[in-house]
Amino acid sequence: MPTSLLALPYHTLEPISKRLTIVGGLTVVAIMAFGLAQSVYRNIIFEQTLKDMEEQNQKISDSITVGYRNLEYYRSDQYKDKHAKENLGLVNPGERVLLINKTPSKPFLSPPDPALTRETQEATYQETLRQMPIIEHWKLFLFHREKIEELRRSL
Repeated sequence: MPTSLLALPYHTLEPISKRLTIVGGLTVVAIMAFGLAQSVYRNIIFEQTLKDMEEQNQKISDSITVGYRNLEYYRSDQYKDKHAKENLGLVNPGERVLLINKTPSKPFLSPPDPALTRETQEATYQETLRQMPIIEHWKLFLFHREKIEELRRSL
């Protein structure tokens, strides 16, 4: 037959002071565990901050190194010569200036003349190629191969 809590004798129930002591001890342990977890968390955050600062310091150090290299280059005779040639138009004795236009000033294609014979068309095509700068030959060959056939057909 089940016995109720009230039916148990007094000596089996623990006194209230023992219960309070146990609850108090568990509360202190919980507070200490919370403090320990908080301390560990702060240490992890601090280590991450240190790591980020070290990375920033390394980036700044690399930037300073690049700056010193650039400064050394800007003080060099090579840079002074390049700057004088590009911005001031100066040329050393024995040097020649070569200007390369990126786009041709006039188109190479002329309108086809239906009265020309096949041989005349071929001769016109060859003459047009001879008059073109070599750099334009290479540009057509490397980047615009379809324009070569277009040029041949138009002449």
